[in-house]
Amino acid sequence: MQRLRFRYRVTAAAAGLGHRDIANAWVAALDGAGMRVARTQGKRPGPRISLAAPLSLGATSDWELADVYLEQAAPLRCIIEAISPLMPPGIEPRAVEEVGPASPSLQSQVRWAEYEVDVPSAGLSGDHVCAAIDSFLAKDSVPAEHRREHRVRQYDIRPLVLDIVLTGEVGNCHRLFLRLRAEQDNTARADQTLLALGLPAPVRIHRVRIQLDETPPAVAAFRRHGEPEDADA
Repeated sequence: MQRLRFRYRVTAAAAGLGHRDIANAWVAALDGAGMRVARTQGKRPGPRISLAAPLSLGATSDWELADVYLEQAAPLRCIIEAISPLMPPGIEPRAVEEVGPASPSLQSQVRWAEYEVDVPSAGLSGDHVCAAIDSFLAKDSVPAEHRREHRVRQYDIRPLVLDIVLTGEVGNCHRLFLRLRAEQDNTARADQTLLALGLPAPVRIHRVRIQLDETPPAVAAFRRHGEPEDADA
């Protein structure tokens, strides 16, 4: 069995695809290219694939990650060329590397994500945006809520926002850079962050990068047993 990590782009042509749709597209492309995706065991076996972090519907990205287990090893040099024509429009594989099968799950390694976000500038000055950012970052706590169907989740969004910067104007929009936590149990969404800032809904959300934890597994295990953060490996 071989575990592969793919980096891929999501363009506007695929911005309407959901998390499951994208995972299914990967499985179909790999199976179609003769590189069968391994399945889980049990009564309802499923493909062994995981995506790093959900991408909001309507958003685009230059830096998405997917881990896939293949039943048999395939040479890396030919994989991207083989599967690219089989992917739906807007899903563009860019790179692939082999990952140790026993290494931590992809989702557990995600630490934060970086975004470019455009908000309409009509009636909204750059000074107003900067003031909203400064006010937000100066606070220790910012209550927020996320509504999904009939459920409402109350949470503190401030610890989930690592940085916000107004980078300039593009067309009729202010462009902001956001660095947001994207851990399994601590995740901030770009649109929810703008809402907490009191800014208009974005006309564009583009994920620039997903950052993984680069701590060696041995060091991470050492720290989990109560050793200080700066202990030597």
